[in-house]
Amino acid sequence: MTSIASGTSKNIYFPMAMCLYVSYFVHGMGVITLAQNMSYLMARYETDAAGIASVISFIGIGRLVSLFFFGDMSDRFGRRPMFVIGAVFYVIFFLGILVSPNIPVACAMAVCAGAANSSLDTCCYPALMEAYPKATGTSVILLKASVSLGQMLYPFIVGYLMVEKLWYGYAMLIPAVILFLTAVVILGKPFPQNSSRADTSDTLKSEIAVLKVAPKIWLEGTAAALFGYTAFAAFYIVVVWMPKYAQQFSGMAEPAALKTISYYSLGSLICVFISAFLVKKLVRPVHLMFLFSVLAGLMGLAVFANPTPLMCNLAAFVIGFTAAGGVLQLGVTLMSEFFPKSKARVTSIFMIFGSVSNFTIPLITGAISKVSIKYIMLFDAGMAFASAILSLIMLIRFYQTFSIPQADRRLGEGRSR
Repeated sequence: MTSIASGTSKNIYFPMAMCLYVSYFVHGMGVITLAQNMSYLMARYETDAAGIASVISFIGIGRLVSLFFFGDMSDRFGRRPMFVIGAVFYVIFFLGILVSPNIPVACAMAVCAGAANSSLDTCCYPALMEAYPKATGTSVILLKASVSLGQMLYPFIVGYLMVEKLWYGYAMLIPAVILFLTAVVILGKPFPQNSSRADTSDTLKSEIAVLKVAPKIWLEGTAAALFGYTAFAAFYIVVVWMPKYAQQFSGMAEPAALKTISYYSLGSLICVFISAFLVKKLVRPVHLMFLFSVLAGLMGLAVFANPTPLMCNLAAFVIGFTAAGGVLQLGVTLMSEFFPKSKARVTSIFMIFGSVSNFTIPLITGAISKVSIKYIMLFDAGMAFASAILSLIMLIRFYQTFSIPQADRRLGEGRSR
């Protein structure tokens, strides 16, 4: 974290950044709250697991609908109001779930959670890129680390409440209180002004890559948006299907097959910190996007061809590392660098494609599973290679559209551009 604070903004925005990371720590809890408390909610609403799953699906609906206009609101009214809106929606969700009497009301609360997610996305991503223009990739990818930490800690909180036979509502009150206090604190902290690399100071232009020609929305804009779809699909497929695939084709028992997701999560978390280090000074986000996509595709082919227990565990780890370890966050960063005048808007567009993937990939893989689950891994490899092609397009266009000063040269950029 301290490396981020050492940029051109010094420590002015460090308190704000810490608040944003805390909010994503709570967001990590929020996205699994309903699933982690499923048994309590099933009893409360007198429903089954499918009923709670239907409630969870409304998070995606709330996210998708709100993304269409929250990006414009963030660019128009600023990042701070969007943070407050996101915090309010999340507090409504956490507290509302505690008092909601039935499934329809719970679905409305889930929509609030989705809206909170969108609002925080359109605040935190652009705010961090504007606060730390010399470390955009590093500052943004740490949001992924915050989410992962929240998701790792929250099950321990829920488990402790179960073991000690304490009220399950504390699992909702704790994140609500944390986020409320964070919103109060951030009200008094400075935010950067909405800015673009096109209007940065002459001093900063000598230190970071800036646009030298106008980007093409139909080319790199389309490639970046589609990357949001394919990159999300590459890791989402593994999360949903790897345990079943490992159990059916490698002979692993169900408990062992379920542990493949632990290897996936470990790979994801490790990659976040490695990527944050690499994109700080050594490589550009688009380089990692291409490399990681190729590796994820090759690993998908390997586990398709040789589904042994060792290969399934290795594939889960490697795909977690390469496809889920912050690649989406790097994609957001790159798209915002191409189109810097509307960072929140392009963030929302990128996330919309990820949300569409969230809806459509389960339908596609469900249809494939009727033929054979094994082909789902082949489809996953295809999504990863599609991401590689899209990132290669963006890599080529990066060097055609950006001017790179000597102070911002990375590996392979020794000659003048």
